[in-house]
Parts: sequence; structure tokens; C-alpha cells
Amino acid sequence: MSRAARWVINNLPLMIMALILAALSWVVAIEEADPTVERRFPQPIPIRPTGLDPDLNIVGEFDEQVRASVLTTQSVWATLAVEDFQATVDLSGLEPGMYEVPIALELAREPSRITEVDPEVVVVELEYAEDRDVPVRFEIEGRPAVGYVSRTEMVEPRQVKVSGPSSYVARVADAWAFLSIQDAMESREERLSLQPRDEEGNIVPHVALRPEAVDVRVAIEPTGYHASLAVKAVLTGEVASGYRITDIAVDPPTVTVFGHPDILAGLDQGFVETRPIAVEGATGDITVRPGLTPPSQVTVIPGFQLEVHVFIEAIQSSVTITATPEIQGMEPGYTVTVSPETVEVILSGPLPTLQTLMPDDVRVVVSVFELPIGTHRLEPEVIAPPDITPQGIIPATVQVRIAEVVYPTPIPDTVISTPPKRAAIKTGNR
Repeated sequence: MSRAARWVINNLPLMIMALILAALSWVVAIEEADPTVERRFPQPIPIRPTGLDPDLNIVGEFDEQVRASVLTTQSVWATLAVEDFQATVDLSGLEPGMYEVPIALELAREPSRITEVDPEVVVVELEYAEDRDVPVRFEIEGRPAVGYVSRTEMVEPRQVKVSGPSSYVARVADAWAFLSIQDAMESREERLSLQPRDEEGNIVPHVALRPEAVDVRVAIEPTGYHASLAVKAVLTGEVASGYRITDIAVDPPTVTVFGHPDILAGLDQGFVETRPIAVEGATGDITVRPGLTPPSQVTVIPGFQLEVHVFIEAIQSSVTITATPEIQGMEPGYTVTVSPETVEVILSGPLPTLQTLMPDDVRVVVSVFELPIGTHRLEPEVIAPPDITPQGIIPATVQVRIAEVVYPTPIPDTVISTPPKRAAIKTGNR
């Protein structure tokens, strides 16, 4: 035996031990970098039935779901999605009846292993599939508006096909739909959904209708002894000066009247006037419930209630005033010169308020708080009554020169003020 062969034989246990230690070190390193975790998947997994005989139906909606616990690495778990799972139940070879079918759950991610399935089985009821034709039953709810009548009804189609498990299909007596014509004043055409009913009018579950909806038409026509007329509000007087009527709302806008067909046909106007509504001197909205003055031999339906809203607001206008800016924040021992001495202020608001505006109601203030000696360009602030909006100042800024008072001889510390000039007002409606 050669020396090399003897060396290998003598060191073989050490070599095997080194290989095992290397493998263990690799496993430990991998586990530290991407540790193994076992967790319950947070989302339910939908179950899909397979192998169902085409002559059979599953009774009810098959929307079963399963939950699973998974053993995998941290990196795989972080990207795991419902789409990675496939849950099925095999219904091959089954006949009508009730069965507990085991759930087969697979996970298409490596490395991973499903450690728990909850539940492990689902209960499935199978019946032979059946379909047949049933009549459409259409019902009308409510009554048309006064003066109108429903004349004809049309439903298309008159029959539909019901399909599903045989025991449930056998219970279906008709496909039912309804339409409300309460207070209707014109014909109704709609597409209505159908519901399968038994002989007692109860909804039958687990079946399908084809088609699921029908087209329905109900003719609504006037009786001839009634007519629908618009309501016209009659106002008397004038609102207060500076105000205007912006809108008149009549609720309801029409009224049903009845009389002989010849009289109704001979009406030369399509409206009924209200009794006079007084708005003389009004400065705000008015809400009244006036009576009506129908034409001769025509009567308003009993119980009719009318409400009229007259909306009134002040006319918006504008004025321009000339004002002398007031200085705020000037300390004793300094003088302030403002150029120009007066500014023009454009104001907008309700005309009645502008017409009673006094010069002292609007102030133009220039603040010189903490300003140093020198010349400054400042924006005056306009202080106006709540309903008045300042639109602009001409000029937009004024020049303010601050200087220290130089006294030739000591004099008492007094401040001589000049009375402010009163503002002149120029008005102009817009």
C-alpha cells in the first residue's frame, strides 16, 4: 500500500468529521440569514370543486374556504399570497346525496410544507340537475295620481326557464316581479328583476332564472274628469327700496283639478293662480300657504296643500369714499407725515347699508409699530362694518416719513393733535 493511500485511510475519520462540521456550519449560516418559521396564513383560501358529473348540481352556493398553517423560510413567508395555494375537493364518481369530502391543499412555493389544514373536509349535497319553464307573474303596487288611471300592462317574456337542483326546481311556481305606480302621472317602462317563488309566495333558494329580468310597460292615462295645471304665484306690492326678488318657489308646482271633461277641455290657460301674496316693504324671505283661485266650475282636489317661498335679498352696489389715514403705534417725540394725505376706498355691499353709511363708519389705518426713523412704503388697512367689503384702496400704498421732534427749548410733554378730516362719500350703483 502506498504512503498516500495509508495517509487517506489513517485520516479518513478526521476528513468525515470535517465534512460534517462544514455542512453544519453551512446550515447554521443559512438558518441565521433566512430563519425557518411556522405560521398560520392570515387569509382564507377558496376551495374549488372538481370532477362533478354534468348531470348533478351542488345544492346551494359552493363558497367554502379553508385555512392553513405553513412551515417555510422567512423570505418565502413574506411574499406568500392566496394565489400560491390550490384547494380542491374531488367529486368524481359521486351520486346524489350528502357527502363529507376531504380537502386537497397544495402550495406551489419552495421550500415550504403545509402543517395544518382547517377544516380537513367539507360537506357537499348533490342532486340531479333540472330545468323547466315557469310563468312570469307581474304585480302592480300603489295607485296613480288623482285624475289618472292605469290602462294596460305588458310583460315580455311571459315565461322564463328555472334551473338548479331538482328538489328546488320542483318547488318553483312562478317568476315574480312588481312595479310601484304610486302617484304616477305618466306611463312606466322598466326592466325588472325576477324572483323565483313557490305556491305560497316564498322565495325559492338555490335556483337560477334565465333571463333574470323582464321588460314591463304600464300605461298611465288621465281619466278625462281631471287635469293637471301649473300653479302661478300672484304677488302684490313692492319690496323695500334697495331690495329685489331673486326667486319664487312653488311647492308643489302643479295641482290636480277636476270638473266636466268639456269644461276642462275648454280651459284657455294651463295654470291656476294663487290668492294675492303681499310683499310690500319686505326686506327678507317670505313663506306663505296661500289659497288658489281655480276657474269657474273647476274644483281643486280635496286636501291639497300649497307652499310658496319668495326669496328676497338686498341689491348689491358699491361706493367710493375719500378718507384720511389714521396713524397707529406712534410714540411721543416723533412726527409722522403721510403722502398722500387722503386715499380713496372702494366698498361693496347691500345698497340699503351703503346708502346709510356715515363717514366715520369706515376707517383707514396705517400702523407704524416698531418702525425706525425714515421713509417707508406701507399698505393701509380698511376697517368697515360687517356687511361691507373693501374692494380696493387708491393708491394701494402710502409713503410714511417718521422723524424725531427737535425742540429748541424744553417745553411740556404734550401732544397737539389736529382733528381728522371727515370723509366725503361718492356713491355709484353697480
